[in-house]
Amino acid sequence: MLIDLHCHTKVYSACSALTPDALVRAARARGLDGICITEHDALWPPDEIERLEREMGFPVFRGMEVTTEVGHVLVYGAVRHRPEMASLATLRRLAREDGALLVLAHPSRRYGTLPPADLAVVFDAVEAQNGSEGALQNENAGQLARGLRLPGIGGSDAHSAREVGICATRFAAEVRGEAAFLAALGGGAYAAERV
Repeated sequence: MLIDLHCHTKVYSACSALTPDALVRAARARGLDGICITEHDALWPPDEIERLEREMGFPVFRGMEVTTEVGHVLVYGAVRHRPEMASLATLRRLAREDGALLVLAHPSRRYGTLPPADLAVVFDAVEAQNGSEGALQNENAGQLARGLRLPGIGGSDAHSAREVGICATRFAAEVRGEAAFLAALGGGAYAAERV
């Protein structure tokens, strides 16, 4: 199952030009099997995701991209966004309380520093393929994931329809529903791809 794990819509991310419907249509056209909406410092309510999924007849998952002092972190499984998540230490604590997973987003753009030994302790995965990054940056991200012995995910970081699905994550098994999605992400049986 091929899912783009990093997408933004204009509903909660002012920098995006995508409506949710346009995002799903672009994902279908690209041949994806699902998408995950990861707004900037915002989390879609579960009922809105369920309604979108039902109306579009397409698997839609939720996450968020949180801005911290060490860069952006993709969060999957959080209950809600809180302003104090801007501190990575607090984000990690709150994520563990929620049973959420943390993924280091586009690591070549980190604007803070964190010792490599700490990365494997803080993060559950690394975004090894990002559609907004070049080949060298993605190769470096993949090497970082392998060096840390963390799985690598793929996401387009889409803000427009043409960007949707450039990179995605291929899961070994079918993923249906948020619980199965989180279990699959936690299990690590997937690989990042440039589509």
